[in-house]
Amino acid sequence: MDFTKEKFQLLAISSLTLPWLISLAFNYHHPALTQTLLSGLAVVSASFLISWAAETAEMDVPRSFSLAVVALLAVLPEYAVDGYFAWKAGSVGGEYVHYATANMTGANRLLIGIGWSLVAFIAFRTLKSKEVELDDGIRLEIFFLFLATLYAFTLPLKGHISPFDALVFVSLYAIYIYLSTKAEREEVEVGGVPAYLCSLKTETRRLSVVVLFLFAGFTILMSVEAFSEGLLETARIAGIDEFLAVQWIAPLASESPELIVAIYFVRRFRVSASMNALISSKVNQWTLLIGTIAIIYSISAFKLQSLPLDARQSEEVLLTAAQSLFAVAILLDLKISWKEASALFLLFIVQLLFPGVEVRYIISAIYIILSLPILFAKRKEIVESFRTVKRLIS
Repeated sequence: MDFTKEKFQLLAISSLTLPWLISLAFNYHHPALTQTLLSGLAVVSASFLISWAAETAEMDVPRSFSLAVVALLAVLPEYAVDGYFAWKAGSVGGEYVHYATANMTGANRLLIGIGWSLVAFIAFRTLKSKEVELDDGIRLEIFFLFLATLYAFTLPLKGHISPFDALVFVSLYAIYIYLSTKAEREEVEVGGVPAYLCSLKTETRRLSVVVLFLFAGFTILMSVEAFSEGLLETARIAGIDEFLAVQWIAPLASESPELIVAIYFVRRFRVSASMNALISSKVNQWTLLIGTIAIIYSISAFKLQSLPLDARQSEEVLLTAAQSLFAVAILLDLKISWKEASALFLLFIVQLLFPGVEVRYIISAIYIILSLPILFAKRKEIVESFRTVKRLIS
């Protein structure tokens, strides 16, 4: 099989990291906007490399191990950006405390509002249907997403993310990963660059994966501070709300490769594989990411303390939890219709275009009001998801 196209893609994406890395090597200082674009391009490119390496790595490591490790590696860019803001929040304080939460809530809402709905729309067109059915194996993700969402509603009531909250979220993720190793999974047929890497000889393939991980990790490490600070400075110069810039632009950059991979799966009629990847990512960000930023905040401050949530942050967390509840309610019966995907998308667009206090509360209320009757109607599906988890535990 000729992999000329895949070789070019790998070379092209790798080369896009060079402008920023070369600038660093020669200590060249760019204006804020240029710095943001170059370092952001490096982060996005590194995200692609990690995604390809992670998919290829599943061929050479035990399935149970790959589920845990690969899932983490795939979202490393998002963790790097949010981790940076959490670290600065603990060591410097000030507005950085707000930015850590902004990035986390933005990443979670973007994933559902754009990621899930966009993949669903493409699936409707690809399958020529107004409803998409998902595999039964996705019940595990739905159950843990439901648990994490219910607990997340307590955060805005308390006004902080405590070390205990972090322990709860991290524990939920750990249990989820453990049970994932016992669940049956659809064997995903690789394509694109991972298919090319998998075609290499064993030693060459493994070395390539290690090199890609190391290079991408190094690139992210060298880019995340410049991207984060450049984004803030660019927002100040342009007169844009810094909170909104961190909330939407940063997650869009770090999560775009994952979304592109999901779209690729859908176009190859792998709808369940695509949605499973995005739902797993949501579980990851709605459990481990929340716990991680709270832990990093304490480590940076050199003392065990809670990550505070002011009025706006509490509203953002409430809105994110409400959106998650609505998304879970939709997927409980393992189906998503054209109307449901449209609701996810339109409600997200409204909150994006009108980021006011009243709108946040109104949209949160709409999400919850829509969710409650759906949850009641699908209560048997909640029980079935619980039984799925119970079978995996026993």
